[in-house]
Amino acid sequence: MGLEFIRDSHTYLLDGKKVPSVTGILQASGIINFTMIPSFVLEQARTRGSIVHSAIHFALDRDLDFDRFRKDFPEYVPYFDAWLSFCEQRHFEPVLTEHRIASRRLRIAGTLDSLGMLDGCPVLLDWKTGLAHSVGASLQTAAYLGLALEWAREDDALAAFFAKHPVVRRYAVQLKKDATFKVESYTDPADFRKFKVLVEAQYIVQEHRGEWITIADGA
Repeated sequence: MGLEFIRDSHTYLLDGKKVPSVTGILQASGIINFTMIPSFVLEQARTRGSIVHSAIHFALDRDLDFDRFRKDFPEYVPYFDAWLSFCEQRHFEPVLTEHRIASRRLRIAGTLDSLGMLDGCPVLLDWKTGLAHSVGASLQTAAYLGLALEWAREDDALAAFFAKHPVVRRYAVQLKKDATFKVESYTDPADFRKFKVLVEAQYIVQEHRGEWITIADGA
């Protein structure tokens, strides 16, 4: 049956069964923790991140009305301009964007932001409009890469990318409100192992509670 994403409820179905997301695992474990942030501030941040991510996605698909975006969302334009600067300065060439991935072995799913070439090197990028370290980007990018490598067995586009580029670097790109950007690299090979420990902890919780912990599940 494969992987299905229900956008309205932000739910992933793997072979017809609901599974938690990468971000959901990190939130349930406390790695991503927004409990100290006022709800209105958190909602503003979520809205900003969603709109900027969507603009990037449409721009990469050559389907973004730039003038309309700048008119409708003037407060988010600097973040988008930061992305444009990044692509120009670092010669980023996307191959896959907003790509759904999953793991039958771990029974989780997610959506990676971008796979492509950065300064001529194959990379997995995660776009952030907040601080990368505050959202567990090291484990998050490792999870996306690990899931993508497994899902490539069923996804021709992923298989083609990894066949050509078996070694992929991981980065988070923080897009700032002053239209600048910051790139953070993650190289610890233990990151994916650590993420799998968090998934295993969720299995234990599920065994005792009969359900997964769900805390504002995200991508």
